[in-house]
Amino acid sequence: MQLKRNIRLIQHRITRSRSQYTLYASVLFSMALLLCRVMHTGSYLRVSLIWNLFLAYVPFAVTRWMEKHPEQIRSRYSWYSYFILWLLFIPNAPYILTDLFHLFDGGVPLWFDLFVIFSFAWNGMMLGYISIRSMENMWSSRHSRWPAWLFTFPVMFLCGMGVYIGRYLRYNSWDIVKDPLTLLGDMRDILLHPWENRSAWAFTICMGIFLSLMYSFRAEGVKQKA
Repeated sequence: MQLKRNIRLIQHRITRSRSQYTLYASVLFSMALLLCRVMHTGSYLRVSLIWNLFLAYVPFAVTRWMEKHPEQIRSRYSWYSYFILWLLFIPNAPYILTDLFHLFDGGVPLWFDLFVIFSFAWNGMMLGYISIRSMENMWSSRHSRWPAWLFTFPVMFLCGMGVYIGRYLRYNSWDIVKDPLTLLGDMRDILLHPWENRSAWAFTICMGIFLSLMYSFRAEGVKQKA
């Protein structure tokens, strides 16, 4: 029995390492595409994608740190502090998808810009999903009586709302500290006046469902590999 557990653990680590190396290769591919675009056009139009990808990396880094330093987050206050930090940044992972709005800005063939933007968006999504899976596991270990979907689905819809707030209301994750009253006021209006803000709710619901479906497919794929 112990031998089987060890074998499964080794297989999980191999699969996880393989996924990480594939993700790193994908990020390098995105960087190479962006470099080619800059060299071809002489414009730094898409360089902001690097910053957006870094913001998508932040929640990934938070969950990695939490997994590697469990002794430093044993207290409830400490654990939930990191969780709130993670929750503030996790919408940045799917946010890069909305950069596809700028697909027709020009400068290079349309198909090339599609690869540039979508490759960054793909990497952001993968960083986000890996991070959500890690946080889901940590949440389940602390709240064993809760079904996993009670954690995952609300996070997906919060991501949808976060993407809307970032793209259309032009807030950033750190505005919760920099300008909390204005941010909370706009969120209050969305919550209390849903009909007047139906576009915000429609976007949030569509994005939440989309993210949930993609996450479900990825989770099913991981289970089959295991």
